[in-house]
Amino acid sequence: MWSDRLPERRRRQLAERLRSVLPAPAAGSRGSRTPLRPGRGDSPPSPEAVAAELRGQLAWLDGGPGAHRLYARPLATLTVRKGRAKVEGPLGEVSFRAGGFDLVEAAFAAWGGTAGAALVGYFGYELAGELEPLPPPPPDDLGLPDLHLELFAAGLLWDGRGWTLEATDAWTMPFPVVETEQLLEKSRRQPLPELSSGKLAMGPVVSRPGHAGFKAGVERIREHIARGDIFQANLCRRLEAPFPEESAWPFYQRLRAASPADHGAFFSLGGGRALLSVSPELYLSVRGDRVETRPIKGTRPRGANPREDRALARELMESEKDRAELTMIVDVARNDLGRVCDAGSVQVPAHAELATLPTLHHTVSTVQGRLLPDRGPAALLRASFPPASITGAPKIRAMSILAGEEEVRRGPAMGAFGWISLGGDLELSVAIRTAVCAKGRIAYHAGCGIVADSDPELELEESTVKARAFLTALGASE
Repeated sequence: MWSDRLPERRRRQLAERLRSVLPAPAAGSRGSRTPLRPGRGDSPPSPEAVAAELRGQLAWLDGGPGAHRLYARPLATLTVRKGRAKVEGPLGEVSFRAGGFDLVEAAFAAWGGTAGAALVGYFGYELAGELEPLPPPPPDDLGLPDLHLELFAAGLLWDGRGWTLEATDAWTMPFPVVETEQLLEKSRRQPLPELSSGKLAMGPVVSRPGHAGFKAGVERIREHIARGDIFQANLCRRLEAPFPEESAWPFYQRLRAASPADHGAFFSLGGGRALLSVSPELYLSVRGDRVETRPIKGTRPRGANPREDRALARELMESEKDRAELTMIVDVARNDLGRVCDAGSVQVPAHAELATLPTLHHTVSTVQGRLLPDRGPAALLRASFPPASITGAPKIRAMSILAGEEEVRRGPAMGAFGWISLGGDLELSVAIRTAVCAKGRIAYHAGCGIVADSDPELELEESTVKARAFLTALGASE
């Protein structure tokens, strides 16, 4: 259940296993933030330029026109797949039975409180099976971990004006500022390559399920709603194509050009695997004891001209169906946060506001709360994962129905990704508009919220709109 916690003895045991590959932080260690200069009087390099320099070993949390975080050279890597954890660090590797949220809790027991250090990576959708009694997920055909996190002792932060080095001396001497400034100077001098053209897919793009199967799934979910089983469910289909691993970087450049986002990511996962996202949706933000989530529902494409664009935005804002869909998900998010927040602190300061992106219009709400003193990142994740907007209402029953409707695993898609400071703050995005590269394929999930009056043809059309940037970047069509 979501409320389960590791027994204290087991938590200590797992923490010791983790410390066998990476010792506890040094006593008296400190975190620091150091402004950086690439060269006297020179303008700083862009996030795109620095990311290009680091791309072979990169974890890039891509804020588009806003803030960015770039990480390289992890101290430790933590993965979980099918209930088995593996942790690699400077002193070796350990493997043991553990779930993803147990591993996060053990990581804080082993290394927590270390300012300047961060866990960066993703939480796959199927981790939901650790929290609630759900049917077995579809077969695992891509072989990706259910959880992939890397522990970094330093990161480069971009605020739109310049770079800051955030670091800790918990495991090393203070991070070399001069070396980092030299990296920035090298990045500044390198011209950015032009976007590639042509087709990156090495074969046809296939939908799983196909169009007829997806529309039939919409009808079956409507039947569940008519019987009173659920009020809403977010049904996905997966688009996939053969794909060469060396094309992940140029594909991401094309994807972010086609659909810039405030919560994107490029993660190099090793072994020719990668996660690439242009998500617009914030799942969780924690600063001190304040937590916020911003669920998105309702979609319209951008218009071909200003008049059409305004009409589409107005249509979305006046749609009772879309507003009801968002309201239901806001109620789920309020319930999730209420599990770990002070009674009465959970509020909705903004509801159904228009969010206009380069390719789409959405409506978004903001839900906030004040965390209880003894609720850390692991407890918050247990209470709220997976994100409300990609499940349904009621959440657990909707997930159970979806497990029988979707013929392939979601994997990292529809889960969450981002950073978690070992000091307790965090920022995680909903892994929508997210592709993964693995086993010579690229896969992308497009989901739609199905409610009582959903039209199967229109829901298919909405999923196609959500996949437009992916297909554009791929240089292919279904």
